[in-house]
Amino acid sequence: MEKMLGERREWVNDMRGRNLGKPPEDCKGFYDRKNAETPLSPEEEAERQAAEEEEAGAKGKKKEKKKAEKKKKGKKGKDDDDGKP
Repeated sequence: MEKMLGERREWVNDMRGRNLGKPPEDCKGFYDRKNAETPLSPEEEAERQAAEEEEAGAKGKKKEKKKAEKKKKGKKGKDDDDGKP
């Protein structure tokens, strides 16, 4: 118990050093730092990367579709000349 209390005090002092003397608002970061993700196997990594690429491709298609719709709409009913002599 005292060991953890000492670790937390050390962490708070470290955060104060990084944040110009301001202590952290909560100790959530202290507890979250120990909950690091476990490394993925090569198969899982490839699967995750493929899913990210697919998601990025879907977003890109949506953006392209919106741009095409905006170009279609354009400025309807307006002539090129301003009506000025």
